[in-house]
Amino acid sequence: MKALFIVLLVAGCSPYNPDLGGTPYKCGASDPKCPDGYECITPDNVCVANGGMVPDASGSNGFQCLDDSGFGMNDTIQGAFQTPVQSTQSTFSIASAICPEGDKDNYKIDVTTANANLEVIAFVDSGMPVNASILNAGGTSIGNGSPTTFNDMGVDKQAVRACVPNLPVGTYYAQAFASATLKNNYHLHITIVPNC
Repeated sequence: MKALFIVLLVAGCSPYNPDLGGTPYKCGASDPKCPDGYECITPDNVCVANGGMVPDASGSNGFQCLDDSGFGMNDTIQGAFQTPVQSTQSTFSIASAICPEGDKDNYKIDVTTANANLEVIAFVDSGMPVNASILNAGGTSIGNGSPTTFNDMGVDKQAVRACVPNLPVGTYYAQAFASATLKNNYHLHITIVPNC
């Protein structure tokens, strides 16, 4: 009976699991800076699982990216941040960041009324502009941004605007992105408008 108890006790114990998950954290000050299976990514100084992704909005090379962690890992349409557009309101505005270089931010829009006109405007306070597109449920672009001017609190800003008219009910995505070498903070306005 005692042997059976020991076998059950050992079987019920779980060995130590070295997987610390995918959430990045700061590197240590001395070697080893990260545990086994993780590497210290510079200049952001975060431990990331081998083959993992550096988090959005990390600051590097003196540029201070906005913290966009409130939007989750929205680098893919599968991880897109759910906006309240059409479900509770017709306009959604955010400030976020294309950071690090090559980042793409995706925002999900559930169009609940047929023949809706969806507009996406992206602008920056300074530096090189970011771009914006409207994607269908499969992630294909159905509306690409083109240069325009946007009045932000009485100040005209260089912006990019994408607008797609007469959309059927369904899921769509607003995507903010930039060239592979650019990072910048941006503002994004997603609106159901009377016309495009």
